[in-house]
Amino acid sequence: MKVLLTVSFEGDPEALTNAVLAEVSDLVARGDASRGALDVRATGGELDAVRDLDTEHGASAMLSLWGLESAAAALGIRLPDASRLVGVYQVDEVVQRDYDRTWPTGEVSPGVKIVCFVKRRPDLSRDAYSTHWRERHGPLALARQPGFWHYVQNHVVDRLTDETPDFDGIGELHFRNAAAVQDGMFDSEEGARLIWEDTERFMRHDGSTTLPTKEHLVP
Repeated sequence: MKVLLTVSFEGDPEALTNAVLAEVSDLVARGDASRGALDVRATGGELDAVRDLDTEHGASAMLSLWGLESAAAALGIRLPDASRLVGVYQVDEVVQRDYDRTWPTGEVSPGVKIVCFVKRRPDLSRDAYSTHWRERHGPLALARQPGFWHYVQNHVVDRLTDETPDFDGIGELHFRNAAAVQDGMFDSEEGARLIWEDTERFMRHDGSTTLPTKEHLVP
Protein backbone atom coordinates (compact mmCIF):
# COMPACT_ATOMS: atom_id res chain seq x y z
CA MET A 1 0.00 0.00 0.00
CA LYS A 2 1.18 3.52 -0.83
CA VAL A 3 -0.11 6.44 1.23
CA LEU A 4 0.50 10.16 0.65
CA LEU A 5 0.27 12.77 3.40
CA THR A 6 0.16 16.47 2.62
CA VAL A 7 1.48 18.84 5.26
CA SER A 8 1.41 22.57 5.94
CA PHE A 9 4.09 24.17 8.06
CA GLU A 10 5.35 27.52 9.31
CA GLY A 11 8.96 28.43 9.87
CA ASP A 12 12.22 26.79 8.85
CA PRO A 13 11.85 24.18 6.05
CA GLU A 14 15.09 22.51 7.12
CA ALA A 15 13.75 21.91 10.64
CA LEU A 16 10.59 20.31 9.24
CA THR A 17 12.62 18.21 6.81
CA ASN A 18 14.96 16.89 9.50
CA ALA A 19 12.14 16.09 11.92
CA VAL A 20 9.97 14.27 9.37
CA LEU A 21 12.88 12.35 7.85
CA ALA A 22 13.87 11.14 11.32
CA GLU A 23 10.30 9.95 11.92
CA VAL A 24 10.16 8.16 8.56
CA SER A 25 13.56 6.54 9.16
CA ASP A 26 12.26 5.11 12.43
CA LEU A 27 9.12 3.87 10.66
CA VAL A 28 11.22 2.07 8.04
CA ALA A 29 13.62 0.69 10.66
CA ARG A 30 10.66 -0.82 12.56
CA GLY A 31 9.43 -2.50 9.40
CA ASP A 32 6.18 -0.52 9.32
CA ALA A 33 7.05 0.89 5.86
CA SER A 34 9.48 -0.28 3.19
CA ARG A 35 10.60 3.22 2.18
CA GLY A 36 9.56 6.84 2.15
CA ALA A 37 10.03 10.17 0.39
CA LEU A 38 9.51 13.75 1.52
CA ASP A 39 8.87 16.50 -1.01
CA VAL A 40 9.27 20.00 0.46
CA ARG A 41 8.50 23.28 -1.30
CA ALA A 42 11.58 24.46 -3.18
CA THR A 43 13.31 27.64 -2.07
CA GLY A 44 15.72 30.25 -3.39
CA GLY A 45 16.70 30.36 -7.03
CA GLU A 46 15.07 27.04 -7.86
CA LEU A 47 11.70 28.29 -6.66
CA ASP A 48 12.19 31.62 -8.43
CA ALA A 49 12.78 29.77 -11.71
CA VAL A 50 9.40 27.99 -11.47
CA ARG A 51 7.45 30.55 -9.44
CA ASP A 52 4.49 30.48 -11.85
CA LEU A 53 3.94 26.81 -10.92
CA ASP A 54 3.72 27.50 -7.18
CA THR A 55 -0.09 27.56 -6.95
CA GLU A 56 -0.78 25.15 -4.06
CA HIS A 57 -1.44 27.19 -0.91
CA GLY A 58 -2.89 24.54 1.40
CA ALA A 59 0.14 22.24 1.59
CA SER A 60 3.87 22.95 1.78
CA ALA A 61 5.14 19.36 1.64
CA MET A 62 4.11 15.83 0.73
CA LEU A 63 5.20 12.63 2.44
CA SER A 64 5.05 9.33 0.52
CA LEU A 65 5.12 5.97 2.29
CA TRP A 66 5.37 2.58 0.57
CA GLY A 67 4.87 -0.97 1.82
CA LEU A 68 2.34 -0.24 4.54
CA GLU A 69 0.25 -3.11 5.87
CA SER A 70 -2.48 -0.63 6.82
CA ALA A 71 -3.03 3.12 6.87
CA ALA A 72 -2.66 3.24 10.66
CA ALA A 73 1.11 3.66 10.49
CA ALA A 74 0.76 6.67 8.19
CA LEU A 75 -1.95 8.24 10.34
CA GLY A 76 0.30 7.81 13.38
CA ILE A 77 3.18 9.87 11.95
CA ARG A 78 4.26 12.53 14.45
CA LEU A 79 4.64 15.94 12.84
CA PRO A 80 6.62 18.89 14.28
CA ASP A 81 4.72 21.45 16.35
CA ALA A 82 4.90 24.11 13.63
CA SER A 83 3.16 21.86 11.10
CA ARG A 84 -0.28 20.36 10.56
CA LEU A 85 -1.69 17.49 8.55
CA VAL A 86 -3.70 18.66 5.52
CA GLY A 87 -4.69 15.41 3.79
CA VAL A 88 -4.06 11.67 3.68
CA TYR A 89 -4.58 9.62 0.50
CA GLN A 90 -4.38 5.92 -0.24
CA VAL A 91 -3.26 5.73 -3.86
CA ASP A 92 -2.66 3.35 -6.73
CA GLU A 93 0.81 4.24 -8.04
CA VAL A 94 1.58 4.15 -11.77
CA VAL A 95 5.23 4.84 -12.64
CA GLN A 96 5.17 6.07 -16.22
CA ARG A 97 8.93 6.77 -16.27
CA ASP A 98 11.44 5.75 -13.61
CA TYR A 99 14.89 7.14 -12.88
CA ASP A 100 18.13 5.42 -11.93
CA ARG A 101 19.21 6.50 -8.46
CA THR A 102 22.88 7.47 -8.50
CA TRP A 103 23.09 9.69 -5.41
CA PRO A 104 23.86 8.39 -1.91
CA THR A 105 21.45 7.86 0.96
CA GLY A 106 20.87 11.09 2.89
CA GLU A 107 21.58 13.37 -0.05
CA VAL A 108 18.74 15.43 -1.51
CA SER A 109 17.62 14.18 -4.92
CA PRO A 110 18.81 16.21 -7.91
CA GLY A 111 16.48 18.51 -9.76
CA VAL A 112 13.01 19.88 -9.09
CA LYS A 113 9.80 17.90 -8.73
CA ILE A 114 6.45 19.49 -9.58
CA VAL A 115 3.72 17.85 -7.48
CA CYS A 116 0.35 18.22 -9.23
CA PHE A 117 -2.89 18.00 -7.23
CA VAL A 118 -5.56 17.15 -9.78
CA LYS A 119 -9.36 17.18 -9.81
CA ARG A 120 -11.24 15.19 -12.42
CA ARG A 121 -13.87 16.57 -14.72
CA PRO A 122 -17.20 16.37 -12.87
CA ASP A 123 -18.90 14.55 -15.74
CA LEU A 124 -16.39 11.67 -15.60
CA SER A 125 -16.52 8.72 -13.27
CA ARG A 126 -13.42 8.06 -11.19
CA ASP A 127 -12.68 4.97 -13.29
CA ALA A 128 -13.01 6.88 -16.57
CA TYR A 129 -10.76 9.65 -15.27
CA SER A 130 -8.08 7.21 -14.09
CA THR A 131 -8.19 5.19 -17.30
CA HIS A 132 -7.70 8.26 -19.47
CA TRP A 133 -4.90 9.66 -17.29
CA ARG A 134 -3.07 6.32 -17.18
CA GLU A 135 -3.61 4.93 -20.68
CA ARG A 136 -3.90 8.00 -22.89
CA HIS A 137 -2.43 11.05 -21.19
CA GLY A 138 0.55 9.26 -19.65
CA PRO A 139 1.96 7.97 -22.95
CA LEU A 140 1.20 11.31 -24.65
CA ALA A 141 3.12 13.15 -21.92
CA LEU A 142 6.12 10.85 -22.33
CA ALA A 143 6.10 11.49 -26.07
CA ARG A 144 5.65 15.26 -25.89
CA GLN A 145 7.23 16.37 -22.58
CA PRO A 146 10.93 15.48 -22.90
CA GLY A 147 11.96 17.14 -19.64
CA PHE A 148 10.27 14.45 -17.55
CA TRP A 149 13.10 12.56 -15.82
CA HIS A 150 10.77 10.73 -13.43
CA TYR A 151 7.00 10.67 -13.99
CA VAL A 152 4.62 9.12 -11.47
CA GLN A 153 0.82 9.11 -11.36
CA ASN A 154 -0.90 8.53 -8.01
CA HIS A 155 -4.54 7.60 -8.57
CA VAL A 156 -6.53 8.29 -5.40
CA VAL A 157 -8.26 5.19 -4.06
CA ASP A 158 -9.47 6.65 -0.76
CA ARG A 159 -9.25 9.83 1.31
CA LEU A 160 -8.37 8.72 4.81
CA THR A 161 -9.52 11.69 6.91
CA ASP A 162 -12.67 13.78 6.75
CA GLU A 163 -10.60 16.94 6.23
CA THR A 164 -8.59 15.61 3.27
CA PRO A 165 -9.02 17.83 0.17
CA ASP A 166 -10.98 16.12 -2.61
CA PHE A 167 -8.26 15.64 -5.21
CA ASP A 168 -8.63 12.65 -7.52
CA GLY A 169 -4.99 12.29 -8.52
CA ILE A 170 -1.54 13.50 -7.53
CA GLY A 171 1.12 13.63 -10.23
CA GLU A 172 4.86 13.81 -9.71
CA LEU A 173 6.79 15.46 -12.56
CA HIS A 174 10.51 15.33 -11.75
CA PHE A 175 12.96 17.37 -13.84
CA ARG A 176 16.77 17.10 -13.71
CA ASN A 177 17.06 20.83 -12.92
CA ALA A 178 14.93 23.96 -12.71
CA ALA A 179 15.92 25.08 -16.22
CA ALA A 180 14.50 21.84 -17.65
CA VAL A 181 11.07 22.79 -16.29
CA GLN A 182 11.03 25.68 -18.75
CA ASP A 183 13.05 24.15 -21.58
CA GLY A 184 11.70 20.60 -21.47
CA MET A 185 8.08 20.96 -20.47
CA PHE A 186 7.03 20.51 -24.12
CA ASP A 187 8.82 19.45 -27.28
CA SER A 188 7.15 22.12 -29.44
CA GLU A 189 4.20 24.47 -29.68
CA GLU A 190 2.23 21.61 -31.19
CA GLY A 191 3.19 19.40 -28.25
CA ALA A 192 2.01 22.05 -25.79
CA ARG A 193 -1.31 22.32 -27.65
CA LEU A 194 -1.85 18.56 -27.70
CA ILE A 195 -1.08 18.22 -24.00
CA TRP A 196 -3.36 21.10 -23.03
CA GLU A 197 -6.21 19.80 -25.18
CA ASP A 198 -5.88 16.35 -23.66
CA THR A 199 -5.87 17.61 -20.07
CA GLU A 200 -9.26 19.17 -20.76
CA ARG A 201 -10.61 15.71 -21.64
CA PHE A 202 -10.16 14.34 -18.12
CA MET A 203 -9.30 17.03 -15.54
CA ARG A 204 -10.51 20.35 -14.17
CA HIS A 205 -7.99 23.18 -14.30
CA ASP A 206 -9.94 25.24 -11.79
CA GLY A 207 -9.19 23.76 -8.38
CA SER A 208 -6.15 21.78 -9.57
CA THR A 209 -2.86 23.10 -8.18
CA THR A 210 0.91 22.55 -8.39
CA LEU A 211 3.73 22.62 -5.83
CA PRO A 212 7.44 22.84 -6.85
CA THR A 213 9.49 20.70 -4.45
CA LYS A 214 12.83 19.15 -3.55
CA GLU A 215 12.78 15.39 -2.94
CA HIS A 216 14.35 13.55 0.02
CA LEU A 217 14.38 9.73 -0.05
CA VAL A 218 14.41 7.26 2.88
CA PRO A 219 16.53 5.22 2.82
